[in-house]
Amino acid sequence: MQQMFCIQRLSEKGWVSIADDVSLLEARAKAKLLSGEKFAAYRVIHMDQSDLQFLCRNGEILVDLSEPADLAAAIAGQPSVLMEDISWKILAEAN
Repeated sequence: MQQMFCIQRLSEKGWVSIADDVSLLEARAKAKLLSGEKFAAYRVIHMDQSDLQFLCRNGEILVDLSEPADLAAAIAGQPSVLMEDISWKILAEAN
């Protein structure tokens, strides 16, 4: 069974779902495209667990937990993610 994901947009009232039951690949692509077109912050979360997989703002990827940044480290069981230092203030200003 394929895992399904949700795309959410950051609004003044918090995160609002804009698409449900989307594959991870499709959700990442749509979130990045929309964030560039709408100049807003979008995230992709797992439908069942609400785990953050992807976050972007204004077309720029801020967090991508869907793929390891260092495959060798991931295979060895070491944490390996591509992240920038993000504060809630930056996310709030993205809207």
